Amino acid sequence: MPMTRVSSEREIRALLRRWIREHAADRLDHELTDDLPLLESGVLSSLDVTELILFCEQLLGAEVDVDVIEPGLLQSIDTLYAGIFRSSTPA
Repeated sequence: MPMTRVSSEREIRALLRRWIREHAADRLDHELTDDLPLLESGVLSSLDVTELILFCEQLLGAEVDVDVIEPGLLQSIDTLYAGIFRSSTPA
């Protein structure tokens, strides 16, 4: 998979929302906001998690540090961004 670094917070959040909409279209019966609990609300399944992490790596342009992957990281787009992207992208 080619690594493509995305530069801005706004762009990353938009791409994460698009990925979730595409992969969870049949389960997305809520408005997709950046603070929506993705697993708890059933928008993402546990099977989606690996694919989402791989997508984050593609956006980051590098592998995600396994030390940052914990249940709270996958709570929402907000927590994904804070845990994976915040230190490597400008606002």
